[in-house]
Amino acid sequence: MRKLLIATTTLAVLAAILGWSLFLRERRSGDLERDNRRMRDMISRLGTEFRIADVVVTIQEGSPGRDRRTTFRFLAYDREGNALQPQTHTIAGDVAYFDALVLKFEDRFVGDADVLRGRSLHLFRRVFGEFQAPADGFALDAASSDGVPDALRLGAGNFEAEMWKDFWKYASDAKFAESQGVRVAQGEAVYTRLEAGRTYRLTIEADGGMNIRPAAPVATARN
Repeated sequence: MRKLLIATTTLAVLAAILGWSLFLRERRSGDLERDNRRMRDMISRLGTEFRIADVVVTIQEGSPGRDRRTTFRFLAYDREGNALQPQTHTIAGDVAYFDALVLKFEDRFVGDADVLRGRSLHLFRRVFGEFQAPADGFALDAASSDGVPDALRLGAGNFEAEMWKDFWKYASDAKFAESQGVRVAQGEAVYTRLEAGRTYRLTIEADGGMNIRPAAPVATARN
């Protein structure tokens, strides 16, 4: 009887140990899967791009070079993807430079989809042609009275307004920038040769800077 009791107790202990081991293994497996899923989500967010403007080339006149004039419609978008009031500009030549200030945040904020610092911020300053001095270009969002671009007024507007006020301090003071989660504060100018009848899209990377690439042609464009 005593041997039976010992055997039964031993089996119960072994069953408990086995059950606990299986529980821990399943828990570790679940934790690992959640960590992997979170990592995949973070990587996906880091590579996200947001549309910030479209450039629609409507008219090109004159011979290639200094005599050419290129007219386009600049259409910026807010944080929700809504189109803002379009602007029309004519530059000298056919190569357009789009100049902006850009704030890039630390990857941990971007990866975690932080409400305020979950994507890079941009402030368009001006556009100019290759045969124009930057100072002679056309003002874009930065021309607003309070320095906050229309494309960023919705959402975390107050936060962004404060960020732009301190932009040059972020650019020159590494400790101050780090204290606010700013990885890079710098000016960027992307440029490309514009062709009549085409649309070019400006985007900004969640953890990076601006890009410009061709989009679809427009039926209303003419030479």
